[in-house]
Amino acid sequence: MSELIIRQLFNNNVTSITLTDKGLTNQNWLVESKDEFFMVRIPYQDSEHIVFRQHEKAAIDLVYRQSLDVETVYYNEKTGIKITKYVKDLLTFNEYSGKDKCYRVGRLMKKFHSLNVISGFLFDPVQRLNQYKAQIKNRIFTFDDEYTYIHFIQNQLDGFTLCHNDWVAGNIGFSTTRDYLIDYEYAGDNHPYFDVTSFLSENQIFEKTARTNFYVAYFSELPDSQTLDRLHHFEMFHHILWCHWAMMMFESRKEDIYRKIAQDKFDMYQSGRKK
Repeated sequence: MSELIIRQLFNNNVTSITLTDKGLTNQNWLVESKDEFFMVRIPYQDSEHIVFRQHEKAAIDLVYRQSLDVETVYYNEKTGIKITKYVKDLLTFNEYSGKDKCYRVGRLMKKFHSLNVISGFLFDPVQRLNQYKAQIKNRIFTFDDEYTYIHFIQNQLDGFTLCHNDWVAGNIGFSTTRDYLIDYEYAGDNHPYFDVTSFLSENQIFEKTARTNFYVAYFSELPDSQTLDRLHHFEMFHHILWCHWAMMMFESRKEDIYRKIAQDKFDMYQSGRKK
């Protein structure tokens, strides 16, 4: 079915179609057409209750020509299907082995937040958490003291800007000419520290040097103790939020990868409580 959709999108001017291993909530296809290569993102059917396409469209429009995202050549706000130019030498955060990788992410994030734009669509982390909780029938993990961090997030109402909100490895790309931030499915106006700790949590950046490099690139200096405490609270909330997302996805798709993600988030939360 996906290949038929792709052929229709390209008016049957397709030389090759290859399903990649990129993405969890979408299928991502590498397509050759008229001697050019493209990436085609086709969301799974159950993605409608996970992301808001109107929010993504607003974010894409705001970062257009800002040298952040890969060039978008087609976007359908109703279906979520997206076609972008293929960057041949692009490596994801996990694929790139350079020692400067965390520094480059910090610099990229600072550039993104320095746009200082508002989309008009709020990304409410607590509302998202409640949304995920409501769809879970059999909760695998429960979090002691979770309301400490939920209450903290509810009171972080200052300095909102457009945030990506999903700094997983696959959404961060490095090439020989520039760095990329892609896939704005969770984008919306939020506190920038949510992005900061999204990167740290999603990529399990625990090593001191790696964190230091990232902090220096983003903050231009090491954060003081008060800022580090705030970041810790944001990070703990991330573990709660995305563990519930993973539990929801596991119930929906019955795929072990989501069970593993939920376990990882729970383990990180437990570890964080000991600090």
